[in-house]
Amino acid sequence: MPKSEAQLRQINAQPITWLSDGKLKLSILLRNEATITNRAPEALKYLLEERFSPAHVMSAFPSITAAGKTLKQKASEDYLRCILAKGIAEVYRKVTPKYRNEAARKQFFKRLVEITENVHLSESNDKLHQVYDSAGNDDMMIWVTNELQQLLAQKADLTTEYYAKLNSARNEFRSALRDLESITGQTWHESENYHTSLAITSFFPPDVFESEETWRWGSQWRPELGVLNINPPILFFEVLRRGVLAREAAILLSPKNLETMEYAPRVLCEQGEYLAYKLFERKNDGQLWLEGRHGLRKQTRVFGHGLIEFFDFYEMMVGDSLYREVWSRLKEFGGIRLAVSDYYTIFNTLASRPTNPRFDRQEKELLVLLSKRPDVKAGEAARLLKVSVPTAMKAIRDLSKRAGLRFNVIVDMQKLGLIENLILINTAKQKDVIGILSRFPYCRQVFRTYGSFDLFTVLDIPFEHREFTREFLQSMMDNGIITRYKMLELNGDLQAVNFDCYNVDRGSWDVHWDTWGIGLRENLAKRSSNSLDYALQGRKVQLDKLDLHILWNLQLDCRTPLSALGRSLNVSGAYIGKKVSKMLREMVFRYAVWPLKIGAEDWGMIGLACSKQVASTLAQSLSLLPAWRGSLVTGDFEGLFAIVWCPNGEVKQFFKAVDDRIVRGGHAQQECMNSVGEWLVARWLPVDPDELTPWHLFSEDGRWLFDESRYLTLAKQPS
Repeated sequence: MPKSEAQLRQINAQPITWLSDGKLKLSILLRNEATITNRAPEALKYLLEERFSPAHVMSAFPSITAAGKTLKQKASEDYLRCILAKGIAEVYRKVTPKYRNEAARKQFFKRLVEITENVHLSESNDKLHQVYDSAGNDDMMIWVTNELQQLLAQKADLTTEYYAKLNSARNEFRSALRDLESITGQTWHESENYHTSLAITSFFPPDVFESEETWRWGSQWRPELGVLNINPPILFFEVLRRGVLAREAAILLSPKNLETMEYAPRVLCEQGEYLAYKLFERKNDGQLWLEGRHGLRKQTRVFGHGLIEFFDFYEMMVGDSLYREVWSRLKEFGGIRLAVSDYYTIFNTLASRPTNPRFDRQEKELLVLLSKRPDVKAGEAARLLKVSVPTAMKAIRDLSKRAGLRFNVIVDMQKLGLIENLILINTAKQKDVIGILSRFPYCRQVFRTYGSFDLFTVLDIPFEHREFTREFLQSMMDNGIITRYKMLELNGDLQAVNFDCYNVDRGSWDVHWDTWGIGLRENLAKRSSNSLDYALQGRKVQLDKLDLHILWNLQLDCRTPLSALGRSLNVSGAYIGKKVSKMLREMVFRYAVWPLKIGAEDWGMIGLACSKQVASTLAQSLSLLPAWRGSLVTGDFEGLFAIVWCPNGEVKQFFKAVDDRIVRGGHAQQECMNSVGEWLVARWLPVDPDELTPWHLFSEDGRWLFDESRYLTLAKQPS
């Protein structure tokens, strides 16, 4: 293959001359001529004509019939994007089946996508030249170079293939539209974007140059004419073509009020790109689309898989009707201008509706087993349940979806060198506070609450910056962003899930609050000497970035097989096993399960100033309820803090029992008693949202990087 521009010029004719006359060739010449002469709007008018006329184009732009050397050179560069796209598509088709290892296949896709970025219509052609000038310095470049060498040696004329691919694109768009109509419940004829003569075409747009800020890359929708244009290089790479077409179909079916929102391009594209992912039948195609869906844009380049986690969560909580219901809610708003927060509120509202699943005896038995041993292997579960292993695996999978089970880990953050601050906030400026906390990398969670406080947040702060949190909060106070707060430090993480009170016959929870309250009163009266003590906690353990990757993955799903985890992290499963065993021995984490759809979605939050003895007694009683998580706390009060899962509609009975038996009984002082609403911010390890790179804040020598002055400015500049 030619290795330099000089060698490329040795070919008898420049690549643009290899093309037969037709719309593809003319659009390339027209794009570059219009750029030189500043006649892009006029050129676009000819390209968008229902019946494209080469004669009209050449009459209006006579210079392209006798294109000079400069024009041919620039046009050849655009045509080389099509040749590159075809070559990359061939590499994907031929090489992907050879990758049996999932981690290696993902790395292959990442590298392939890096090269694929050069087919986009960027203003600079520097990277494109680098690909063609490369002699192949890695396997990927060697494969791509070999494909390009063949196409260049053949002086590839893609005109015939262009028309075939365009016909395929039209069929694929119709198919995607039908599938999405079924998913969303919105027909094209009823869509607010409906156009009687929607047409799919493909040409090089004279008015478009893609960059890191381009959201709807690869295509342009011209609503005034009902024309969807697919950039020709995308046409030659099937996976990208199908993904872009499905994304555009999803956007066209979306209610118009999404287009008027702030950040509308992001919402429309990410929603459309996820729905496009759902339409891929082949797993590899879907994975490649996830890697390449960002095009050139910077904002979604790194955490692309977070998109899947977001929609997967809400699909689990709401079910297959999620998109029909979201579309229906959006249409109900009519012409009202929506904020992005309104869009996410729809998802949260749908997910927070009370559920009433019915579990039979075997399902309850399995739920009890999983609540006690979230990491139990399928073989052992099969033996305990007296069923086959495949039956046990299917039962766990199906029950996890029905009950909304989230298998994760509870990490002793002190072992990671982090202090857990639990903070209760009063504010009349919730949006400002949420904006500040979402941009603070060391903020793990934010909940909206109802009652004596407005927000609850968890901050993980490095040991050596212990005093930062109060300074941070005080700065928000001084700037009038918050009006009051209580700051606590977690001293011991407590948690339990218990299905004893689930009545199989009635198909509902059967918590007798009077009995529970009297039992709590009697246990308090016994003044048992047993109390919670976490004096041994707090020793930091030396961890590396691989340990953090392991904990991150276990947090997402602690039932992931170690072999699969090893493949995804590009190390052996045995080595992952050693790492996990070491962290378990050092009590860095423990396995946990959180049930989110068990008919106990009323969450009550309590904070009590009390002795360790009272806290211990209350903790034992809370462990009899469906689920709870809490901790011993010190700080603005000392005692117990807990979030408790109550059977739907019964959180007030829980509050009454605590108030009657503990507060009015003189055993504790009430510091907060709130119901828990939306989960507004959720991440685990500190991640800098401005850097968009995982573990940017964790140094190679195992230290957390913490820029106090930068973070304090956040408290003064709400967004």
